[in-house]
Amino acid sequence: MTASDDPLTALWAATEAPARDLEFELAVEQRIARRGLLIDMAGYCAAAAAGTAALWAVLPAAAQVFGGLSVGFNAAGPVMVAAAAAAAAAVWLMRPLEEA
Repeated sequence: MTASDDPLTALWAATEAPARDLEFELAVEQRIARRGLLIDMAGYCAAAAAGTAALWAVLPAAAQVFGGLSVGFNAAGPVMVAAAAAAAAAVWLMRPLEEA
């Protein structure tokens, strides 16, 4: 019996996986892009924190200037915290659902 006469050949051909699974490829690329974005944002935040710390260390007079400017924002503090919490909740709720 040759391979072309094998009765299971048609069954294996009918149940064979596609050569490319575009949904899977898109999901993998999306996760890679998200991870890259998070790594980039962590780097930017670390650079901003280091730059701010360097500014405070090098220019002590800047602390007085920026301290005087921030006095006007004391009343807006709770509003800014609420806005940050709402933004964090929005980001959390917009994440793609993981299928179980």
